[in-house]
Amino acid sequence: MKIKSKIIEYFKKPNKCYSPKCKAHCCIDAPLPEGFVERFQSKIQRSIYGGLNIGINDPKDAYNSIVYSTRPIQIVHINRQTGEKIYGISKDMMEAMKLKSLDDVNKLLNQYEAQKIYNYCPFITDNARCSVYENRPLICKEFGSSPLKEDICPEKSSRWDIIKFILSSLFSKR
Repeated sequence: MKIKSKIIEYFKKPNKCYSPKCKAHCCIDAPLPEGFVERFQSKIQRSIYGGLNIGINDPKDAYNSIVYSTRPIQIVHINRQTGEKIYGISKDMMEAMKLKSLDDVNKLLNQYEAQKIYNYCPFITDNARCSVYENRPLICKEFGSSPLKEDICPEKSSRWDIIKFILSSLFSKR
């Protein structure tokens, strides 16, 4: 019985990213190094409505990071490991949208999330691929590699998920 349960656990345990199923959730509110967007401007996939310079994102960084807003309205929201929330929205935009408090901003963000309007990295394509993958910044390369960071992919697939996806794609083409 133990062997059977170990085999089942092996197949059902979240294992790794599986790009055909990727929804690029790890690329939401991505803090990119200052100057990165300018260097790869020709590869930008999404309109940029604004950005928030959050300073040094990680103690080992020697540069400031910017979170760019690719939502239709200039709001940048970051959940940090400390639970701290940072918002960046211009005063003019707040007045235009009749937002009076942080609660109003939270309600708007919740509406975005319900409609799946996320603040994706400007380099993410519509099919969840990275247009600068070969030159992606260190934060992207390190994703999922540190147990100290909250950066575990919510779309991580189990081996069973991958097998089901492959089988369904094989039979759906016929």
